[in-house]
Amino acid sequence: MTDSITVHVPDHTTEYEIDFISDLDSLWSSVRKQIGDRKFLAVTDKNVLEKVKGVSGFDPVVIKPGESEKNLKNIEIILQGGFEKELDRHSVLVAIGGGVIGDMTGFAASLYMRGIPVIQVPTTLLAMVDSSIGGKTGVDCAQGKNLIGSFHAPERVIICREALDTLPKEEIQNGLGEMIKHGILGDEKHFEDLETLSQSLPRGEKQSKKNLDVDGIFGLVQDSIAVKHKIVESDERESGIRGFLNLGHTFGHAIEHISKYEIPHGRAVAIGCVMAANFALDKEMCDEETVDRIENIFHQFGIETFCDFPESEIFAAMKTDKKQKDGKVKLVLPRKIGEVEFYEILLSEYI
Repeated sequence: MTDSITVHVPDHTTEYEIDFISDLDSLWSSVRKQIGDRKFLAVTDKNVLEKVKGVSGFDPVVIKPGESEKNLKNIEIILQGGFEKELDRHSVLVAIGGGVIGDMTGFAASLYMRGIPVIQVPTTLLAMVDSSIGGKTGVDCAQGKNLIGSFHAPERVIICREALDTLPKEEIQNGLGEMIKHGILGDEKHFEDLETLSQSLPRGEKQSKKNLDVDGIFGLVQDSIAVKHKIVESDERESGIRGFLNLGHTFGHAIEHISKYEIPHGRAVAIGCVMAANFALDKEMCDEETVDRIENIFHQFGIETFCDFPESEIFAAMKTDKKQKDGKVKLVLPRKIGEVEFYEILLSEYI
């Protein structure tokens, strides 16, 4: 693993570093160095507060944890915190937490005085490999997930290995859901490396965090990020192949919405990937071996992919997906491990 990756979007001004740090002390030093002498406001949640409140001068805005808190009310709280700190156009917001904090802080940064920088400090595996990369920001609303937002690339992303030691098993599994997705859609070798990790786990036993090779998983984080940043570099605004990153998400976001976000994002993506694979098999786009490998890797990592919502209800929930148009939605379906393609459907035919 190298110390950093540079993300550069051709023909745009977007360029930022993704740094990999081993321990929390070094993390805070790196964040401080990036902030420099600028005024700043840190944003975190109650689950992460213990990691932050001992850091001199951070004094963050603290949001309640959970997807249900990803709303406009909390955006206003973050913005108000910026005004109280007397931030100006040269100031910076610092997101310290999982995907909810990262998405909201990035969105608030895009709004404050028409846009100020944001530093992303993801503390969950899911945020490390997904939401902190690529510049998508936003909040949920009654109609669906991430329907209000903006593109606002981070100034820097700083990822810390030691942060993973504080996470429960379920949060590691959440991140693995996205990492596996990246392998399916764009890197067979990455998928195979994850398969190797999964096969080292005890079979026939309920997974526990001590079974999971966190060092081995973190060793593959950079490969997972590489899949995403390669796509983002060529399609920052999701006008084309960036849509491939939605593998498992069209199904998954619908499932999250129906469950009122009781099903976490990583598991919803895993369910969505399995549904997409079986849909592709039904359309003769992939073979049974591909479906079996996708189902088996999730199960081997202890990620439950059973969903008892009727398929018609899941397709109905896709009506509010921000990517649907004229009652049609483009699903991302696997051809084989490492290769996907779009498949457009008319939702009314499946409801």
